[in-house]
Amino acid sequence: MPLDDVDQSGVPDRVEDIAKQVWAAHHLYCEVLKFPDPFKSERYQGVTCIQVSLRDLGGGNGLAFTSPQRARQIPEGKSTDRTIVMSVNCKLNPMKNITPAHETFHLVQYGATYFKNSWFLEGMARWSEHALAREAIGQVKYSPQGPWPQKPQHLRQLSKMSYDAEYVLWNPIAFRTDRDGLLSDKLLGERLTTLRYSDGTPVLRDRTLQGAEIMRDIVIELGKLDDVAFEELEYDRWSEMNQRADENNPYIYKAVMDVLRRRVPSVGPYETPPVKRSMVPNKTLSDAFQVASVWNGESKFKDFKLTVLERSSDRFKARFESNNWVREVSGTAVGDSVSWDAEAVRVVKGNAGGDNQGKIASDDKGIRIDFVWRNGNNQGTFTLRKQD
Repeated sequence: MPLDDVDQSGVPDRVEDIAKQVWAAHHLYCEVLKFPDPFKSERYQGVTCIQVSLRDLGGGNGLAFTSPQRARQIPEGKSTDRTIVMSVNCKLNPMKNITPAHETFHLVQYGATYFKNSWFLEGMARWSEHALAREAIGQVKYSPQGPWPQKPQHLRQLSKMSYDAEYVLWNPIAFRTDRDGLLSDKLLGERLTTLRYSDGTPVLRDRTLQGAEIMRDIVIELGKLDDVAFEELEYDRWSEMNQRADENNPYIYKAVMDVLRRRVPSVGPYETPPVKRSMVPNKTLSDAFQVASVWNGESKFKDFKLTVLERSSDRFKARFESNNWVREVSGTAVGDSVSWDAEAVRVVKGNAGGDNQGKIASDDKGIRIDFVWRNGNNQGTFTLRKQD
């Protein structure tokens, strides 16, 4: 990370610029546009701050965590402070990359609803980036005129999407309900309009954000529909698996259509189908392998560390590292099995290693994954232990 300190504040400009983007995003979303503020949510009672950790995330740009933590103590804080946390790649330049704002919007989503299906979580967060970025509404790949609801085959495709859901759902809805989206100086206030990065450029690159009101109302509606889903799907808790379950999709889409219908009366009916759940509500072991979970090696493999970065249904991405190598792995996690192949590894440092197959198990020390690796004629075993 560059250590330049043009204003001689004692803090590197890059750190200040990331902090400015996070502050601007939170202030814009929650104070100006009136999205639910995570600091005022039931989920984050007692949380007083956002903690941003700058780390080498390899090819990843950022990651927002759902669980509140005890804040790292700083001179301005208190020992009892609780925080919500995000990690941002220390190599990221916030003047060219909007990731800090994207992760801030995730914290807004986490505070409002337990749903974490990717087409909602990442698709809407990608829409939110246009509040600070330069490219206005972005691409629209589905007619804003509909039909609404979309056809069943379209919904099946949508449920498998992530960031790209922005183009076929969130942007079309924004365009359909808000042709202007102007963020006036009066609305923004002096502090936001005058906020500048260290190079003098404005933090708010674009004074338009189409669809802010309807997106806010959808997020609020999702906070109601997740209660309905919890009861009808017979969840016993909002485990990571339940938060991302495919069974959530109809409830999320119903919330979207119900809110859209308030503004566009021609929107047709959409109801959730009869519940047919085949999954076991409480899968303790499979739930353990969740986003942001950290697994450390044991015995002679103590320098091994695996951090789960993304999880969508049975697919995951993780950072796997040791003193000698750093790898970004993509694999599958089904039930109590975790695996990835060497060909699905992006090497950051060192080599790709071999194919890995692991089994999640529990003992009196907690939860572990016992791995068998194979590379040509060579093979071996190692164990990773989940950290609390």
